[in-house]
Amino acid sequence: MNHLHLRTYIAFRLVGHRLVTAATTLPGWPDWGRALALTTAFSAVVLPLGLLGHWLTLTLAPLSSLGSLKLALRVFLAPALLEEGFWRVLLLPHKTERISDRRRWILALLVLVLFVLMHLFSSFTVYPNGFPTFTQPLFLLSAALLGLVCTLAYWQSGSVWVSVAIHWVVVFTWLMFFGGYGQLQLT
Repeated sequence: MNHLHLRTYIAFRLVGHRLVTAATTLPGWPDWGRALALTTAFSAVVLPLGLLGHWLTLTLAPLSSLGSLKLALRVFLAPALLEEGFWRVLLLPHKTERISDRRRWILALLVLVLFVLMHLFSSFTVYPNGFPTFTQPLFLLSAALLGLVCTLAYWQSGSVWVSVAIHWVVVFTWLMFFGGYGQLQLT
């Protein structure tokens, strides 16, 4: 087997391992407790900054009950499940992988920068309606903090479901109650 085939084989095995392990690791109550603490800390920073900076506004999305349910499902699938599956599970080492803390943090910071840049660049390309929001410094700071919180939750629990839940709650809450629905012109 030549080196290219071996590297490809190893890469596919690693991706498979990460996906299966992250999806089948069920979080326990301590994991959910840490997730709640991380989400509370995130909210304690982002809510005052967002409200004072007028990026967040107490605005209820103009949706029916069915529309709200559809939005909840949509946000669960994308961005929560899709982004967490890619940015946390595929790109970061699982807690069962042997890697030094220094390398783990270097990778995490690199992935975090790319995560924030992805939001910025998507507003120029695939999602131009997001441009006014995705280019705001407060939004980018919030995205960075959300990425950090989701990374910590994923590392601590080893389960993608914890970071997906955090991502889902934060984005759905923003869209439904803090003006995100109108900002992204989802109407």
